[in-house]
Amino acid sequence: MSKKTIRLLPSIILYIIAVLLAAYTLWSYKHCAGIIAQAREYGQLAASGNEYDIASFYMANCGLYAVFALLLAAAGIMLQRNPSPQTVSGNPVQEVKHETNDDELDEWFDELESIDNDK
Repeated sequence: MSKKTIRLLPSIILYIIAVLLAAYTLWSYKHCAGIIAQAREYGQLAASGNEYDIASFYMANCGLYAVFALLLAAAGIMLQRNPSPQTVSGNPVQEVKHETNDDELDEWFDELESIDNDK
């Protein structure tokens, strides 16, 4: 396996999970619509005055899965477009080491103390 294939593997997995969640969302939406229609047909549910309950029923049963599918697809796109943290343009990332001198810190603290004592 090439490095590019290995790098694409996590985004492909995210896409597959997103598609499965989207399919479940559609199936769940169809089932919810059937339940709501059946309840209205039998007179157990009136549409006016129960808008919040109907919206909450849809959101609890299929809305969240749609949001999760969108988020996973977006994460897959971000993983695919952004370079991995180990390399940038094929070159390894080098850490920048910033060394501080203890004498410089001591001088800085002495300056702070003298400013505080002057007040």
